[in-house]
Amino acid sequence: MKKNILTLIFSVFVFVASAQTEKGTFLLSGSTGLNFLAMNYKVQYDGETYDDYDLSSFSVMPSFGYFIQDNIAIGLSSTMSFETMKYEDGDKEIMNSVMMIPSAFIFFPVEGDIKPFAQAGVGYSSMTNKWEPKTGSNYEDSYGGLTINFGGGLAYFVKENISFNLGLSYTKATFKNKDDDSEKIKQGNFGANIGIAIYLK
Repeated sequence: MKKNILTLIFSVFVFVASAQTEKGTFLLSGSTGLNFLAMNYKVQYDGETYDDYDLSSFSVMPSFGYFIQDNIAIGLSSTMSFETMKYEDGDKEIMNSVMMIPSAFIFFPVEGDIKPFAQAGVGYSSMTNKWEPKTGSNYEDSYGGLTINFGGGLAYFVKENISFNLGLSYTKATFKNKDDDSEKIKQGNFGANIGIAIYLK
């Protein structure tokens, strides 16, 4: 049975300090969804092994933003995910996805080096699912659809214009097969993220 796996763990990290989050400041950030992953997966039933495969997974989440007024920014966040499943029988499945989400951010001006933030956005995601059997022809399915994301977290300033960030986010997506409208994939993902942000005036 064909598997359709998309990692949509998404978060953008920003920091609140009067100099960094004032109107006119640019934000550049990158994070990972804690899913640099390599694993072996086996299902056994009554002594028989099914769905034996090795999985490798990686995702990155670059983003940028612009403060339209103090402590409020708008921007574009993206997630690029790459997964490969290699089966014991020699078959291989490759799943790549790209998510682009225009987002809004609000920063809470509290005292200290650790500051809270919240973000939300709505955008579009696409993914491809390519099957490469050991024998026979390759085939590929393409999907696209609406994605909603929201979350929040904490940022710690290590320098005036650099922060390390930790947060939680939830992403919900609905995908349609681009060649078959009757096929839909609905996914919801809750994730933890770490990242770094740079602030430019």
